[in-house]
Amino acid sequence: MSSQLDLDHPLFQRISHWINLINFLFLGITGWFIHSPYQGMPMSLVRNLHFIFMYLLIINGIVRFYYSFFGKHKDYDTFFFNSQDLKTTWPQIKYYLFLGKHPKTGKYNPLQKMAYIALPIMAVVQAVTGFILYKPVQLASLADSFGGLAAVRGFHYLLMWLFIAVIAVHLYLVFTAAYEQFLFMFFGKIRKEKSV
Repeated sequence: MSSQLDLDHPLFQRISHWINLINFLFLGITGWFIHSPYQGMPMSLVRNLHFIFMYLLIINGIVRFYYSFFGKHKDYDTFFFNSQDLKTTWPQIKYYLFLGKHPKTGKYNPLQKMAYIALPIMAVVQAVTGFILYKPVQLASLADSFGGLAAVRGFHYLLMWLFIAVIAVHLYLVFTAAYEQFLFMFFGKIRKEKSV
């Protein structure tokens, strides 16, 4: 018999989540070393790894996007804002700031929806700015549309920190408010309640 978590987080979605975790981890590490290399670092290897994980992130994103509309457990509609989300956005912010009660929401609260919509957009912009930095001469006109190569580099760096901030908040909330979902997402198991 399937649990509610089985329905909320089917295996395909969990695998996609694991792939994103690995991609973001390696992109953050390699990106940091590209930004702040040390003497003797094999920069060619670091850059190649950075691009490999960027391509894997893009491929995973495209597959996940397709699956959300056409897969067996399509869930695109759970990310759309509705009238309840408009009413619960401020109460949800207050709850996260320890100033109010947890409002009743659907599978995702309005702030989660904002994050889950923003992350793919940020990833696309990050990929574009990354390509510009990789091919600055060939993509000079595109760099100019961002305000020049220095602005592209700054924007790419800023987006990295935004990703880190969103992921850090996500991890904090998972471990403080949704630990059962963490166990299910990564291990496919739910803790058994101890019998009294």
